[in-house]
Amino acid sequence: MYLLNLCSLFDFLSLLVAVLTRPLPIHSIDWAILAAGFLFYLGWAIYLNGKCRGVDDYLVSGRKVRVWLGLGAGIAGELGLITIAAMCEQGYRYGFSFVLINLLALTLVVPLFGVFGFGIERFRATRCTSVPEYIEQRYTRNLRVTVGIINCVAGVLQMCIFPIGGALFLTQLLGLPESVNLLGFACRSELAIMAVLLICPLIFTTLGGYTTLIVTNFFQGVFVVFVMTWLLVYVVSHAVSPPQFVPGMQATWTGLENELAEAGVNPFAGSGDAYGIQWFLFLNVMTILLQFSYGPYLQQYASMDRPKSVSRSYLLSGVFGFGRSLIIFGLGVATVAAIGRNAPLGSNFTATEWINYATPVYLNQLGMPIVLTGLVLLALLFADVAVTDKYILSWSTSIVNDCISPFRREKFTERQQIRAVRLTVAALCMLFFLFGMIYKPGMAIWSFMWLLANLIGGSGIVVLLGMYWPGAKSLGAYACIAVCVIVPISDVIARQYIAHTNGKPLPWTPEQTGLYTYAVGAVLMVLLSWASSEESKYWDLGQAVREQNLQVEG
Repeated sequence: MYLLNLCSLFDFLSLLVAVLTRPLPIHSIDWAILAAGFLFYLGWAIYLNGKCRGVDDYLVSGRKVRVWLGLGAGIAGELGLITIAAMCEQGYRYGFSFVLINLLALTLVVPLFGVFGFGIERFRATRCTSVPEYIEQRYTRNLRVTVGIINCVAGVLQMCIFPIGGALFLTQLLGLPESVNLLGFACRSELAIMAVLLICPLIFTTLGGYTTLIVTNFFQGVFVVFVMTWLLVYVVSHAVSPPQFVPGMQATWTGLENELAEAGVNPFAGSGDAYGIQWFLFLNVMTILLQFSYGPYLQQYASMDRPKSVSRSYLLSGVFGFGRSLIIFGLGVATVAAIGRNAPLGSNFTATEWINYATPVYLNQLGMPIVLTGLVLLALLFADVAVTDKYILSWSTSIVNDCISPFRREKFTERQQIRAVRLTVAALCMLFFLFGMIYKPGMAIWSFMWLLANLIGGSGIVVLLGMYWPGAKSLGAYACIAVCVIVPISDVIARQYIAHTNGKPLPWTPEQTGLYTYAVGAVLMVLLSWASSEESKYWDLGQAVREQNLQVEG
């Protein structure tokens, strides 16, 4: 295994040197900042690897994470390179209306989870490390396997866009040519960047697992927010909006008004490209259900030292996380205000590609000063490591625990379990690279990620009702999950078929499909659970929450 680590590090450095030696308009000081920051992070990972002494340390940090460490890790763990690309895309497409719609959502979910600890404290009290593990305890083993396979497939498919989406963002930001020469062979620039981004999980998930990620992400979160704030201030202060040619914030606001009108600040505007009330409802329902079904979220909750720390960490990360998001959205807003909504004349971008690439293209054209350029590149690398490593470790853990272990006659030993997770990480990295080789942007990044997350949300209904309702039964759970998987997939197929045959879109949006599918799934869960004669396996998690909080405080 150590030989594999050394080979991976050698491959990483070879690719890094090959890409960095291109004659790009970036100062050697910036490359030095990037290299020094990466080596510092690698040193931290090697040190923390010595603190990992068992499977609990590797997968859930020994369940010892406290509030402030969980806060920093939570903020960094959701601010990835792909997240930055998606937020810039939404800011460019919808202006500040995306900020407002998230602020409204924040007023609902932060009190629900951060103050009252709704559901998330109860999940921590189960001492489970994944959703399927809880489902086996509450329902049946067969349902655990079903949910594990569905959630893992959807989660892995969603992750496929992470490396290639981040690589394309960096390619446009750096202004790289279409191909670079690696070891005498012509290679597409985004594939070279993607290879670098994918080798990082092989290194950092191997070195200490979740123990390494939870500590390093805390420092990364602070650093990334600082650098992105500096970048936004620089971009806004250098904005110029014709025909007034007034620099600064006024130019940004004027350009936003000219390009997006009322829809740029009002998500419920009656005209223009606005989100609408049903999109807002879908956003909130999805956000709530993912707290009980999305593997990376639940693995972080499982790592906390007690149930109360989960809600306190959510409260703080929700507030600070919104400020972080506002900064990233601002980059997209500044872009649409400065250059408008249309791709430059003579460019080869499709409409969808331009929405994805507009912000990095604008930042490349605007130019960044020495030192800031190096810090931005380091921040983007840190952001990618924080999210990709956290998510790939979570899904690899779920694949091993929920999709492989149930079919083994003998349980994994701790060493075998860790080795199996590491091998799964390597296999997923290979899968992501193959996906990136054939990927062509066909829809917005945000829509792609939410579409696949929609398939996972059904298990959130099953978990939520299972924790609070003694009458929840496995028959209703099967029906709920089946509906929440079949209907969205059928919707996607129907959209593709109608678009190719009639050239007309369906009369309803994907968000409407998701919202009403969840409603139908919940109703079926309740009705079929009432009709089932199965014995309930409900236990009082509220009492478990109180007991565990008192034990830690005592």
